[in-house]
Amino acid sequence: MDKIELGSHAKMIISNKAYDTIFEKVKDKYLVAWSQTGSHQTELRETIYNTVVALTDVKKEIESLAVAGDNETFKKEQEDLNG
Repeated sequence: MDKIELGSHAKMIISNKAYDTIFEKVKDKYLVAWSQTGSHQTELRETIYNTVVALTDVKKEIESLAVAGDNETFKKEQEDLNG
């Protein structure tokens, strides 16, 4: 799958109305779980925190792939125009 095709698929995911809501709901569940842990539960707290960071990374990566696809499309169009 090339950058343009991957970006197109990523844009399709992002354009879904549920996209932001789903990520926020999952993130909120982890944050609630984290807030219900005790300060002595350091390993569990770290795991939950790292999971929230990873979830954020996944969301950013999908959005980054969409932008990269757009950039690649623009680059290709410019190359076609310039011969």
